[in-house]
Amino acid sequence: MTLYMRDMMSMILYVFPVYCAGRVLVIRRRLFADKKSYEMSLKTGAREVVLALFVLFMAGLLMLTFQNGQEWMRVRSLAGAAERIRNRIGVNLTPFHTIRNYMKYAPSVDWLRVNIVGNVVMFIPWGFGLPLLWKEYRSFIKLIFMSLFLPLCIEFCQLFVGRTVDVDDVILNFAGAMLGGILFLVLRVLFPKVGRLAK
Repeated sequence: MTLYMRDMMSMILYVFPVYCAGRVLVIRRRLFADKKSYEMSLKTGAREVVLALFVLFMAGLLMLTFQNGQEWMRVRSLAGAAERIRNRIGVNLTPFHTIRNYMKYAPSVDWLRVNIVGNVVMFIPWGFGLPLLWKEYRSFIKLIFMSLFLPLCIEFCQLFVGRTVDVDDVILNFAGAMLGGILFLVLRVLFPKVGRLAK
């Protein structure tokens, strides 16, 4: 687990200056468009910090999910991806098959933690950050859609980069994102000001 976190932190450090430069350009463009000074209120400053943390974490997560692909599984076309699925080359489409195997044959608790708990925990910020930052994702249907959308996109892209593709990863990632959404709802009830960061 610590190895994954270390890799992710190094990726976030690469993305950080790019993100900062991009946000400065966006804020400057807003300044000129509004023809007035951009007042940095406490709420605006807090939102910028949370947005930065959200974007950087998700960028690190996405970069992490696409590294260490196997060359022999890489494909360069939709036809190649379809062949991988048809022949089950590093592909599992049976729900809970991999999870059951993890529970049964995990060589260590740490290995189990990385592969099951890690797949859930890593997506909690996605489900938490969306409704925290954007009001439209406080809709239950939209949150469900986005909680499925990102894991499905990741698994689809992994067909091409030589990573294993597993419906159980989608299930675990979806569970993590929905847990994040539930956590946001609980925090919003306990601390109503949390919801004010959204646009």
